[in-house]
Order: sequence, then C-alpha cells, then structure tokens
Amino acid sequence: MPNGHARGFALCVWVSLALFLPLSGAHAQDEAGDVVPQLWVDYNPSYSLTPKLDLYGDVGFRTEIGSSSWWRVVVRPNVRYDVSKAVIVAGGIGSFYTWNRIIADRWEIRPWQGVTLTWPRKPLVFQQVVRLEERFEFNTRTWESLSSLRLRYRLRLSKRWAAYFQPDRFWQVLGSIEFFMRLAGEEGQSQEQIRVTAGLERSYPPVWRGRAELTWQMAGLYLGQGNFSEVFLRLRVFQKWLP
Repeated sequence: MPNGHARGFALCVWVSLALFLPLSGAHAQDEAGDVVPQLWVDYNPSYSLTPKLDLYGDVGFRTEIGSSSWWRVVVRPNVRYDVSKAVIVAGGIGSFYTWNRIIADRWEIRPWQGVTLTWPRKPLVFQQVVRLEERFEFNTRTWESLSSLRLRYRLRLSKRWAAYFQPDRFWQVLGSIEFFMRLAGEEGQSQEQIRVTAGLERSYPPVWRGRAELTWQMAGLYLGQGNFSEVFLRLRVFQKWLP
C-alpha cells in the first residue's frame, strides 16, 4: 500500500487496538483462560476475468497472543459470479496448516460453495451469506483424518461514506454475526460456533483497501471438552488487480 495512504489504515488499526488490548490484558490475568486473544493478518487479492466473473482469495497468518501454542497459515483461492446486482454465487478451496506446540500439526483441506444476497442497500447495506463447507483434516504425524460437513450463515450490515476532501475515497463501518452448524461427520481442531465482528475500512483508489476487524467468537474445545471464547484482531489488505 502506498506510504501516503497509510494514515487511514493506521487509524483503523488504532481504533481496533483500543478495543482489543483491554480484552487481551484481561486474558493475561485470567488463569482459567476464558478468553483467548489472537492476531490474524491477511492479504486479499482479486482479479476480474469478465464484468461478472472474478478470481479472488486470501493468504494469511493466524496465532494466539501470549501463549503461542499454535500458529496457522491459510491459502484460499476462490471464484465468484454475479448473477445479478443482488445475488452472487461463489466457491473455492482452502488450505489451513496449523503448527501446534503440544499436539501434532494439523492440515485441513476445505472446499466450499456459497450464495450471497445483498438487499436492501439503503440506508444500510444488508448482506446475507449462506455457505456449505466440506472439511478434511489430517494429523500430520499419523495421517489419520477427520471429515465433516458444515453450514455457515452470516448477516452483515455496512455503511459507507466519502472521506472529507477526498470524494473518490471512502470510509466504511461493518458489523456482522455468523453462525456455524455441523451437519455431519466429526470436526477437528477448529470448531467455531458463533462469531460477532465489528470492522472499519478505508479505500485507496484505484486498487487498494485496508480494513481492521475485531471479533468475538465462541468455539468448541478439541475432542469435545467444552466451549471457550476467543477474541481476535484481524488486519486485512485488499488489492484489485486490473486487467
């Protein structure tokens, strides 16, 4: 991202840190470990093959803060097609490799398919996403595997406005809630149940956007040992590659 455009993205990050750090500090004093703080960082490129067909994806890094009991690399190439202004169909495949300090490393392959409905668009943009995921997780020590089928539903609201003195650029606030439902099979190390996110985004025409997101998540413990809460800060950079 050009240096001259970094201030807006830095503001997104500082706002999120102001909310995230008190939660992280509370975790450091919580011997029960009820809240697990994490950091996610990713790069999100996209490229238009036709006016309605896009290739897109993300490459990212995730880890716990403080304990460093695991860290994860994510690579997800995807494709989407605009059926209309309101409806998008999409699909792709994700590769998630997790290095663990205590248990064996895990590698998950995750094909997925989904539909996005965006309506209405004023005064707020309402976006609903329904996604079906097939999950195949491998223990890299024994190469034993688990497989499952999962349904995800996300409702997101967003509001965009032009930046002062820069009408070609915008700020955007986002809020979403997402639910996860296992339909069949047995889940592995990641067992998300519900996710609530607030985000702040800044555009840098013609091709860049920066976003900071703060998320609270409820997840299940590995091997069905109960539930726990996670809070993570996600820093995202989007780039639109021009044809």
